[in-house]
Amino acid sequence: MSSMPPPPGGDQHGYQPAPQYRAGQHAAGPPMTTAPPSIRYAKIAMWAGAAMQLLAIPATLLMRDEMREVAEESLKESGTTYDESMVDAAVAVALGFGLVMSVLGALLWVLMAHLNGKGKGWARIVATVLYGIFVVSVVCGFAQPNPTLTTVMNVIVLIIGAVATFFLWRKDSTAWFTAHRAPIV
Repeated sequence: MSSMPPPPGGDQHGYQPAPQYRAGQHAAGPPMTTAPPSIRYAKIAMWAGAAMQLLAIPATLLMRDEMREVAEESLKESGTTYDESMVDAAVAVALGFGLVMSVLGALLWVLMAHLNGKGKGWARIVATVLYGIFVVSVVCGFAQPNPTLTTVMNVIVLIIGAVATFFLWRKDSTAWFTAHRAPIV
């Protein structure tokens, strides 16, 4: 053994001890407490998506006549014998479905904005999957007759969703979600 004392902070061989981390502490530095710009922009886009969904409610009600024309045209093209009560029922179902989907869509936009703003990594994945489902739904919807206003609003929501998704997957957003990941104990 050597007669020299060990260096300060080291052992008898000169090795420094390994750094000690407490649960929840990340090696990358202090935890992020303020959302980065990309998360703020994603949240703004999500709030705009919620607003568009809410604007769809009065728009849906205003499209009653156009829905009626589309329903009659579809029934004629299919060769189905129909009467006014069938058309009325189709319009009522379309209105009800449109209203429910608008409210549900607005709630999902708001929920995703809130959860992503809190750094919930799983919410980023859910938001992306929901956007993918919406894209498929809109693309499939282009194959059937739709009121013009519906098509325009869907395209606007597609753009808003693309912007939100883009910002959710930026590098600083990934750092935000990583900083809020629950520690593995």
